[in-house]
Amino acid sequence: MRRSLFALPLFLAAHAFAGGELLPAGARFAGMGYTGLTTPDLWSIRLNPAGLAGLDHPMAGAFYQSHWLSADLAQQGLAVAVPLGKGTFGLSGDRFGYSLYNETKVTAGYAMRFGEGLRAAVQVDYLGVRLGENYGSASAFAVELGMQAKLTDALWVGAHVYNPNRVVIGGPYDDRIPTLLRAGFGYTFSKKLLMTLEAEKDIDRPERIRMGVEYKPNEVLYLRTGITTGPVQGHFGAGFRLDRIDIDLAVAVRSQFGATPIIGVNYRFGA
Repeated sequence: MRRSLFALPLFLAAHAFAGGELLPAGARFAGMGYTGLTTPDLWSIRLNPAGLAGLDHPMAGAFYQSHWLSADLAQQGLAVAVPLGKGTFGLSGDRFGYSLYNETKVTAGYAMRFGEGLRAAVQVDYLGVRLGENYGSASAFAVELGMQAKLTDALWVGAHVYNPNRVVIGGPYDDRIPTLLRAGFGYTFSKKLLMTLEAEKDIDRPERIRMGVEYKPNEVLYLRTGITTGPVQGHFGAGFRLDRIDIDLAVAVRSQFGATPIIGVNYRFGA
């Protein structure tokens, strides 16, 4: 019985991690189908670090999500970004899992603006995995590259590469970290409506398509939705901007496993 209780969370964790799904993107992006390659945001550090270069003020934030409503598959993290001149430094860290299986990720990145229409970034990630008390732990360093470019005032394109160096978690695992290629666009129809469409390719798996919408009916409220293919996953979210504080809520629903709720809080300094 104990082996079964151990194996189920481990199977779910491995299944999701192999598909790149455990790379948290913040509650805002989660509500938009995990899209946001072209959008400047604190949590760009988890989706496309080039977006950090679009920030005007220092920011700090935290998120919590419970994958498929399982306490054993909970994930939490912190992030901070500090603009300095034409560049922005970002740091983040998060932890996923429970006592018998857990993953940690610590990230440091730098993004720079090149004029008003081009942003680029490089990022280094420390990845750690621990399996119980008797199976040891392992770690590796991965690299991320990202860019955002403005084609018109309304249209931005973005691209991101996660783990181009194809690192392997050593020790008792000997498992290759996914290498992900992402590209897409964001179109701003008005100050109230943003639409995103993106493609993601794990080089060892079929491609996935992601689409998201963010609607801003007033200066406080944001409404979001999105969809992801392969397998199909629905996304819904809402955000509240209160002076210097952003509160974002989202849920991702996958038919095989159920719902994943996410909450995030950001604070802007000097805004």
